[in-house]
Amino acid sequence: MFTDIRNKFISNRQGSVLAISLAVVFFIAVLGSIFIAKVISDKSSSDIERVSTQAFYLAEAASQSGLEQIDTLINTDMMTVVNGTNPQVLANDAKGYVNDQDGLGFLWQYVRQGGTNLLTINPGHTLVRYDGSSTNFVNGSYVFNILFTEKSNPSAIGTDQWDFPYYYRIEATGVAGGMISRKVVVTGDFTVRVQRDNFAKFALFTDHHAMPSGTPVWFTNKTNFSGPIHTNDQYRFALNPSGTFDGAVTQQNTKAMFYNNNNPKQEDADSNPPYDVPTFNAGYTRGAAEIVLASAVQKQDMIDQVRAGDNTPGYGIFVANDGEKLLGGIYVSGSATINMGVDANHNATYTITRGTTTKVITADIANNQTSVHTVGGGTQVFNGLPDGVGNVGTIIYVNGAINSLEGTVQKDTEVTVSSENDIVITDHLKYEEYDEAVGTPGTPGYIPPNADDQKNMLGIVCWGGNVRVGTGASDDVEIHASVMARNGIFTVDNYESGSPRGTATLLGGAITQFYGAFGTFNGQTGLPASGYGRNFVYDGRMLLGKAPPYYPSMRTFIAFTNDIADKIAWQEGGF
Repeated sequence: MFTDIRNKFISNRQGSVLAISLAVVFFIAVLGSIFIAKVISDKSSSDIERVSTQAFYLAEAASQSGLEQIDTLINTDMMTVVNGTNPQVLANDAKGYVNDQDGLGFLWQYVRQGGTNLLTINPGHTLVRYDGSSTNFVNGSYVFNILFTEKSNPSAIGTDQWDFPYYYRIEATGVAGGMISRKVVVTGDFTVRVQRDNFAKFALFTDHHAMPSGTPVWFTNKTNFSGPIHTNDQYRFALNPSGTFDGAVTQQNTKAMFYNNNNPKQEDADSNPPYDVPTFNAGYTRGAAEIVLASAVQKQDMIDQVRAGDNTPGYGIFVANDGEKLLGGIYVSGSATINMGVDANHNATYTITRGTTTKVITADIANNQTSVHTVGGGTQVFNGLPDGVGNVGTIIYVNGAINSLEGTVQKDTEVTVSSENDIVITDHLKYEEYDEAVGTPGTPGYIPPNADDQKNMLGIVCWGGNVRVGTGASDDVEIHASVMARNGIFTVDNYESGSPRGTATLLGGAITQFYGAFGTFNGQTGLPASGYGRNFVYDGRMLLGKAPPYYPSMRTFIAFTNDIADKIAWQEGGF
């Protein structure tokens, strides 16, 4: 009996243990299931968050692509169409759209590729849009659309110059994992400037790529241009390397001349390996259209801007006025000397001597006043600045030669100095504000000067003679200007005699009829023998459509904008 009870107790105990064990296993299974479910849930949430983040970054990339696309639409596509359109047709179109207050119509018509419009416009001309294509990226894709509306009515701002202001809205979408999308909206504004193309854009322009004597000019391993160059002739290349060209290179002739190891030959080719190999980083176009240098009509326009109807006879220094305010610029009848400067009040000064008369003309930009002081005489004060009839910028015209030109261009001044005959630069001509060069030209680590973010700007235009660096100019002379010798050269007086004078640094460009010499070199050593070494540094502002006031323009037009990303607003979602 005892045994039966004991066996029964053990049996009951085993049953309880089994039940408890089963309960524990069940509990552990439940906990495991919950844990696994949580892990799966957390992973799913993590995956969703990760994919959502990827979608967001794709939307961000789409918005940046949209900004880049606007730049391409205006500064490449529109620029190409405008530049290739008959100038009279373009001018008539621009005037028509301005008169009709239809800036979107102009945008739609001139943003094209191969004759096909890249934009669509609604019937009321209140909205223009660009629809981008979907772009695949890793495990996702993005797409953007651009909407353009008018910011304000287009307007004429000068002769053959118009502004077309726009708002833009980029609607960007990123999709990741094939299911999650994020949206970004970027808005901003910009203004398209349409104007005649300007000779100031060239780092170098020659009508004939040779010296006036006919002596050919060869580009060699010492040649380096950072801006566009053009000749209505042909270029000549010698040695390997035979120059580096970072800007577009164009010429009218269909063939280039190569030195070919002292056996010159002409070829319709970019190079003549292994002997003559230039580097073109922005292309080399042969057979380009002739670009006609500035005309007598443009010279007369410049004179009219200065004189403003003032026909006072005789030699002298004149500022056109009505007794109270200036009407034009500064006109000199007869040859003169000009010293540009900045006074103690930070005003621009022009000390001009004609014969026995010297006048100091001070332009007070802050107060919009100009004083004319005759040395040994009195002073007159006028409202306004000597900015020409069109109020574009200071303009000085000398109906004779400028026997001495030197000094400093005041920081807020844009000025063009022009003459009928020779202009002699007798010492440094510098901007008041610019970034000075670091190091020595031609040596490793050299950083050239620049005026990229500055306002001061100088144009020198000689219509009937040469622009010359005089014998009294300093060694290592600096000239900050876009220099044009319409019927002559830019050169150095007595460049073949005396000792080396260092380097002549030009911050700007040279536009001439022929190529002018600056110095000579020892043919055996390659070292300077006389005159200056040439250090021509391109003023990058000119490539952005800038130019000195009233500087001669070309027949063709350009269209551009520089402020697409200046002021933008960003938000997530919104469409």
